[in-house]
Amino acid sequence: GDNAYLQRTNDAGDRDTFTVSLWVKRGHLSGNINQIFDTYDGSSTNDGYIRFNADNTISSRIGSPSNHLYTTNRTFEDTSKWYHIVLSVNTNDSTADDRVKLYVDGDLITSFSSRTNPGQGDNTQFNYDSATFRIGSTTGGNYDFDGYIAEFNLVDGSALTPSTFGLTDTSTGRWIPKTLTGITYGTNGHRLEFANSAGQTIGDDTSGNTNDFTVSGLATTDIVTDSP
Repeated sequence: GDNAYLQRTNDAGDRDTFTVSLWVKRGHLSGNINQIFDTYDGSSTNDGYIRFNADNTISSRIGSPSNHLYTTNRTFEDTSKWYHIVLSVNTNDSTADDRVKLYVDGDLITSFSSRTNPGQGDNTQFNYDSATFRIGSTTGGNYDFDGYIAEFNLVDGSALTPSTFGLTDTSTGRWIPKTLTGITYGTNGHRLEFANSAGQTIGDDTSGNTNDFTVSGLATTDIVTDSP
């Protein structure tokens, strides 16, 4: 409830093709919207985001200018496990249903209560020049995220699959993180490992781009060793 977040201002990047990969562990299931992140230029009709809804489904919107919204039928209510979420977008794909792909724990989500595909070549709210990218709430400061976030990656200019970021543990059958190699992060790309225990440097980008995030409201005690 203290509206803690990480934030940076975008440069001009690839608004057609990108990937977001992140690990989240849910906190209290309060029946409220929990915004994992939000990106918004401040003037278009719709923002871009991934969030847990009040009914524990996941919604992703790529925004700008139309309401390109994807809401799962599946619910995600386990507060004891880490979920790996991947949003892979290439609006230039000739197949409408392949332009936006949402994966959880390596599995492609195909059952949606709401699905509005972008037109071929449509721009999105992602990598919009001078737009705000905020992790932990909306850019307007609403829908604070309740939970934990680990290994947050944005890849500007490539539509990747979950196998870039994770694999199945053959001994347990669980989806787990893997060592990241060979990723070209692009202009706005970043990798947040949250490895620095100092509160004001927890938003350091380790992709090599130095796209560091400014920290607001996070203390050293908010940084925990629990991870996927």
